[in-house]
Amino acid sequence: MSRNRKKPRQDKKQAAALKQSEALYKTADRAVDTQALAFVRWYEQSDGNTGAEALQVLQSVKQFLWLYGASGAPVSATAFEADAFLQAMAQLQTLSEAGESRVFQVMTDDLQLYIGFLDATGSWTGTAEDLEVLLEDFVLAEGDDAAQEEAAVDTDSDDVRHAVALLEWLGDGKELTATGSLRLADIEGAAAAVGVRAVGSQKRLSEDELAALADADGDVPLVVRSMAELGHLNELWLSLRALGFLEVSGKKALVSDAGRALQNGGVGEREALLQALAGDADLPAAV
Repeated sequence: MSRNRKKPRQDKKQAAALKQSEALYKTADRAVDTQALAFVRWYEQSDGNTGAEALQVLQSVKQFLWLYGASGAPVSATAFEADAFLQAMAQLQTLSEAGESRVFQVMTDDLQLYIGFLDATGSWTGTAEDLEVLLEDFVLAEGDDAAQEEAAVDTDSDDVRHAVALLEWLGDGKELTATGSLRLADIEGAAAAVGVRAVGSQKRLSEDELAALADADGDVPLVVRSMAELGHLNELWLSLRALGFLEVSGKKALVSDAGRALQNGGVGEREALLQALAGDADLPAAV
């Protein structure tokens, strides 16, 4: 008899927890919806991205915000507490390791895009310190294939060789997105210049689509959503911009006179580049 009396109380407790969880998701859903229109417009300005793809990104943000709020952190679509954010990401990664790790990778990519949107459009309402942590320390999951394949700085000569190859690839100039980064269609060529096989795509490629991109050995390229996911390429690009070896005119990146001097073996330009890559020069924020 006592067991029968406990069961209704347990059911009520579970029902209350479910109701609370549903209410939290609705709160997260409404919060993100307030940014939907602005995000879709911002997203569509980059590489011909579609509104449907933007809404998929926002769905990831809603799901994450639900998990983030469950920790007791305030639910907001324009501000995150860095500690709570990173703890929620760690929790999500743990859950994903027991199931489909691709889920964590996709959500990570989507959150990076969303935080970039908040920063680029001035929509962030949290503290500058929290935003700085998220922009600098929130990176792809440890163990993520793309993160593992990021080319580290090899040797001094390789760094210069890759930088020169990147400038040669730039040629007469390349069009940039509204956010100042390389278009997804150009990532493959830029990555090849620095010795990395990668393609840019906002679409989540199927196994058949990946197989179609395989080389003769069956190896498939990295599939990235932005140049920022390719550490070596991104670092070289930022260094070349910071040092004036490439310049941006309107929405187009061009090789500068200094860049042509680097291509022609200028010793001073080479030393400046190596100092920047070693961290001895200030670089702009990642694009």
